[in-house]
Amino acid sequence: MSKTNDTVWISRAMADSTLIKGFQTDAYEIDKEQALEAMRGSEKGVSFPKQRFPTEMYAKYPDKKEKKKPDIFMAGGFWTVSAACADVLRQFDLGDGGLYPTKLFQHDRTTPVEGEYFCLNFGNTKQAFVPEYSPKARIPDYFQPGPDNPLVWLQPIMHNDGDMAVTKIALDGPDLWIDPKVRSAFFLSDPLVQALKAAKLTRRFGLRKCRVIRNI
Repeated sequence: MSKTNDTVWISRAMADSTLIKGFQTDAYEIDKEQALEAMRGSEKGVSFPKQRFPTEMYAKYPDKKEKKKPDIFMAGGFWTVSAACADVLRQFDLGDGGLYPTKLFQHDRTTPVEGEYFCLNFGNTKQAFVPEYSPKARIPDYFQPGPDNPLVWLQPIMHNDGDMAVTKIALDGPDLWIDPKVRSAFFLSDPLVQALKAAKLTRRFGLRKCRVIRNI
């Protein structure tokens, strides 16, 4: 969908530990290495086919009944969204990303968890982040610089609108993407965010506006 203004958003969902839910997946049980590759690659914006995502997920803990999940969360290492969220996302340009149906079950692997869910394949990258215009961005403590390990940043812990800046490149192409220079984050176009807001689905996204720098 065409972008209507110069607004770009960044999400803190990937940095929110409360969105990590304890599930095992059939994908991991079938092929551990391929599942790990899909988990790690998806958070970097790598596109994977439907077959690399789980069709079923099982609650890890026998003494815990899993309740209906939020509109975005991580289960078994895979980012997952509610049916309502998926309905909005489908209306936008997901590029090489996609939404793949998955079923969540209680620990007994028979009783379904309330709700309908879809694995989210981000599947796109845009190299638009501008660190020199984002002075509050942090270099991770664990980062080890090297010739084959380019510098990356994290969002500020106390994050306000405008703390992260991107170039005008971010205004073109898919409405949902990953920036290779920014860890634990994904970006969204303004039309997509406005649609999510209209559907009252943004509460757990942790959204902040980015500055769009047009002169570089």
